Amino acid sequence: MKNRLKLFSKFTLLYSFLFLAAIILLSKIIDVSNETLFFSSAVILICYGVTFAFIKFELFKPLQELSKITTKLSAKNKNAGDLENEITDVNEILAELITYRDAKSKSLYIYNINNLLINVAERLSNDLQTAKTFKVNRNEFLGNVTHELRTPIFAIQLSLETLLDGAMNDKSVSEDFLNRAIKQTYRLKDLVDDLISISKLEAGMKMSKRYFRVNDMIKRTIDDLQGIANKKNITIEFNPGSSNGVSVFGDEERLKQVMINLIDNAVKYTNSDGVIKVTTEMKPKEVTIAVEDNGIGIPKVDLPRVFERFYRVDKTRSRDVGGSGLGLSIVKHILESHKSSIKVESEENKGTRFEFNLMR
Repeated sequence: MKNRLKLFSKFTLLYSFLFLAAIILLSKIIDVSNETLFFSSAVILICYGVTFAFIKFELFKPLQELSKITTKLSAKNKNAGDLENEITDVNEILAELITYRDAKSKSLYIYNINNLLINVAERLSNDLQTAKTFKVNRNEFLGNVTHELRTPIFAIQLSLETLLDGAMNDKSVSEDFLNRAIKQTYRLKDLVDDLISISKLEAGMKMSKRYFRVNDMIKRTIDDLQGIANKKNITIEFNPGSSNGVSVFGDEERLKQVMINLIDNAVKYTNSDGVIKVTTEMKPKEVTIAVEDNGIGIPKVDLPRVFERFYRVDKTRSRDVGGSGLGLSIVKHILESHKSSIKVESEENKGTRFEFNLMR
């Protein structure tokens, strides 16, 4: 209000100066008649009133009303920290700005200012919504991490307590509990390693990209995992198609991690005597890689969520087969860093197929 009065005071002083200058010019220099002088004074005063009213109603009043609406954005918010209520408050302000623009913004100048304020409010609303999503994801992530860490830690603690209570005196029993404890330490290590990996990936870990022969990398990966497949009498078939000798551009170690996670996942959820097929297909500018199994499959309702951190389709069986619950999430992040995406098709009790492309 003070700025508004100050501006109007300046306007009045300026007009008064011009009015006096005009009267002096007319009366002293030009020496017009009193009637002309009076008429000229009246015209100047009318112009002043019209100009004053125009500026007030076309400029200052709309700006004052917009200021009143947007002051809520900068005012101390009683809901600060409560993202849900903050989003509601900002959306209410946004609705007011849109209503004012559509109903009262007659001037193009005011209309443009109104649109700018709407854009600011929309960005703030989106930022708050994103912050809310991050907060929910963070809380869910922390809860999942706590739960996943508690399970192996509790199992190790139970094994050690059992040994201390006298089981160590029986060689066969002590070996059994020591094996259980060491198995859980491996699980704990895998979980920590995956947590470090996904944290680095989400923070934008730099990839070491270069050209490499993709089929050679896949063959090495299959050789590394052949042992765990043999334990379940699962056959891993590799069909390179027409892509033998073809090179792709990417981080070979990270893409090998993708293949390890996909094939290992297929082994875990394929029954004994099953078959896993790994194929590569050359296309004009890329190579398509697929991992397909004839395992238990994924329910249709769960397909959109399989790449979420810690999401498990069958929680009971997932914990029995082990794993951190982060494998597919890591796959997704690595492929996104290669400007690629992964597709999944599955049918319960018939199998699952994962597919992605790499630039060559």
